[in-house]
Amino acid sequence: MLAALLATLSLAASAAEPVADEAVFVEGARYDAVLRRQEQSWRLLPAEGRDVKLRVAETCHAGSPPPRGLWLLTTGRDGRPTLLAPSATPLPAGHPGEVVLVPCGQPLPTGTPALAVPETLVAWLAENSGAVYVAD
Repeated sequence: MLAALLATLSLAASAAEPVADEAVFVEGARYDAVLRRQEQSWRLLPAEGRDVKLRVAETCHAGSPPPRGLWLLTTGRDGRPTLLAPSATPLPAGHPGEVVLVPCGQPLPTGTPALAVPETLVAWLAENSGAVYVAD
């Protein structure tokens, strides 16, 4: 029994990134957009109307998507739209808990996690979204 417990602990310690508890997220009630990290695709959930699915063009793949979990859309110190991790969002060691959203084609800031996204998406998020759920 002790061997099984130690094996479980070693597996948990080797995880590269903490796992978000997806059971607490209610689509459309807790967040207004979903970013699928591996696909580089977005699903927008407007209050009225149908969901909108967007796939980001290869030419716009720059930066790093945020870790899985719920992220709040805020305005950063530099005035750019920024995703901010609330305390309930698990972060890998050393992650500052914020990711700047930069329009495609613009230079990414240095020293801060950033993600390039289409400018129209940045505008939609700023106008319609308070929270984004990031999934794998």
